[in-house]
Amino acid sequence: MPESPDKRRLWALLLAYVFLLLLPAGLMPLMESTEGRYGEIAWEMVVRGNYLEPYFNGIKHFHKPPLTYWSVAAGYQLFGIGNFGARFFGVLAAGLAVLYLFRLAQLFLPAGRALQAALIFATSILFLAVARIVATDIYLTCFTVMAQFYLFRRLYGQGRRSDAPLFGLALGLGFLAKGPIIFLFTLLPFFLAKTFDRSHRRVFSWRETALGTVVFAVVALPWYLAVMIKNPGLLHYFVKVQTVDRVASNHFGRSEPLWFFVYVFPATFLPWIFFFLRGVGGLQKLVRRQRLLLLYLLAPLVVFTLAQSKQPTYILPFYGVAAVFTAAALEHFAMPRLRTLAVLLLLPVALAPAVSGFVYPPVHDLRWWLVLTALPGLWLAGRALRARHGPGLVPWAAAVLLFFATVGYGLASIAAPQMRGYEQMAAAIDRLDPQRQEDLLVYRDFLPSLSLYRHRLAASAYGMEREPLFQDDDSYREYYLPTGAALQSYLALRPKLFVVLREHSRDDFEKESGYHCTTVYKQRKHTALHCRRNAGG
Repeated sequence: MPESPDKRRLWALLLAYVFLLLLPAGLMPLMESTEGRYGEIAWEMVVRGNYLEPYFNGIKHFHKPPLTYWSVAAGYQLFGIGNFGARFFGVLAAGLAVLYLFRLAQLFLPAGRALQAALIFATSILFLAVARIVATDIYLTCFTVMAQFYLFRRLYGQGRRSDAPLFGLALGLGFLAKGPIIFLFTLLPFFLAKTFDRSHRRVFSWRETALGTVVFAVVALPWYLAVMIKNPGLLHYFVKVQTVDRVASNHFGRSEPLWFFVYVFPATFLPWIFFFLRGVGGLQKLVRRQRLLLLYLLAPLVVFTLAQSKQPTYILPFYGVAAVFTAAALEHFAMPRLRTLAVLLLLPVALAPAVSGFVYPPVHDLRWWLVLTALPGLWLAGRALRARHGPGLVPWAAAVLLFFATVGYGLASIAAPQMRGYEQMAAAIDRLDPQRQEDLLVYRDFLPSLSLYRHRLAASAYGMEREPLFQDDDSYREYYLPTGAALQSYLALRPKLFVVLREHSRDDFEKESGYHCTTVYKQRKHTALHCRRNAGG
């Protein structure tokens, strides 16, 4: 059977989408703290040849399961240790998520609307941002949408015998990416729906359920079992510290107000949020299966709202069902004023690159090029304005958002060394020490990307508190210096070294250490110094 025009267009759009995401992926240094952490752990996996136990700057690190580290490490093996390799498989996961979202949308929407849902999902602000971030969220989102597709295909489509094992596979991969959180977007709303929706009550037979469970266990559990056998006490750590404490306490310093996601979701789902809210307001006019999609959004939203630990990216996995619901609202409601408002909001988005050259110093020298760059953005916004009352609104608006994200990412790459990227700082240090023989100390901070970019572990004095609970020996003490005595022991063996600190801590370090330091590289937050012990010190 020949492919439908929508499928052909989807494949063309997917190739262009992934290409645009990958094009500047190697330009941006891995940013602290999240990307630096994942990139450094994956680098240690490659260097140590230990893919079972993640190490973070010399200390075993079990905050997250290993799938993201493995993906980044695989990128390093393919493309070398660097930014592009770190981001490569995350971008592919984003493309796969969009593909599965299209297939999922076909179960809820008539022909033509499924492609709109895929475009809404692919160009939602949070998804575009996370697609290139080296972290677990894009992988979790991909496997969530994948699991939802196989569940919904059994519920509303032509179910296949493969649905149950593939559902288990997707849950297993999601569990291996970020632990039990995937259940909040899949099993929790599924079981809640059983209480009032007959179609949810007998989806898989007992035999299929058993098969799906076995597939899940085979994929998800071997790594957990292996590391728990090798590291006694890890089960308690996984359950109590990394699961219960994240929900019930501010153990990780991520507490936010109760209403945090009430403004995060609308702000990161612009301009599609207007159509989403219109659909919520006219819920009874949607068909039953479209209304049920809200449960797969509201159930995890309520849990994350009540939890102590909150991050904007936590809710990204439900943006897929939000996109399908939004496309359903566009199908049922004319919304002429909201359509106009949505396009008008895209005009400042199109103008933003031109304005940035005049108000943001790091890109000031490019201001006239940026003015020219804004012209195609304005042209795309104009096309969206003319098409606002028809089916062309979504693709043209999506083109504006994708264009802005691509230009914005390029600008962020230029400004990154002045923000939280340390690749250029490491390069400046290496120019003075090309053989990387001298050690690097991060004083009163913790910057793991410097270990990655120097290919040599940096020590951290008075930095982030670490958890050396599962160490086999004391070798980590060379890199973890939480006390003055530990720092003095470290310095006693090093007559010269590089030091990275915040400028206001420079005098304190020189007084405490007895070193004299010269500046190597300076950025907005941190300064790299080359320090030598004073004569007679």
